[in-house]
Amino acid sequence: MQFSESEIQPLWDEVARIIGEGVIELRHRGEPLTADSLIDYLEHKLSTAGVQQRILIGAAVNLLKADRRS
Repeated sequence: MQFSESEIQPLWDEVARIIGEGVIELRHRGEPLTADSLIDYLEHKLSTAGVQQRILIGAAVNLLKADRRS
């Protein structure tokens, strides 16, 4: 199954928004802003999210983890 860029772009925009909200929340709490703290924050959000939101949060976590490995 292949998707066009116009179908994928809104999903990446949502993933970026989720990451941005995590950054803002960690800053608001005064917690250190590291890749690990952001991943932990997002993984914690997985437990209270609906199915669609869990998929997007999971994509955000995977993106952050993959970026750390490169």
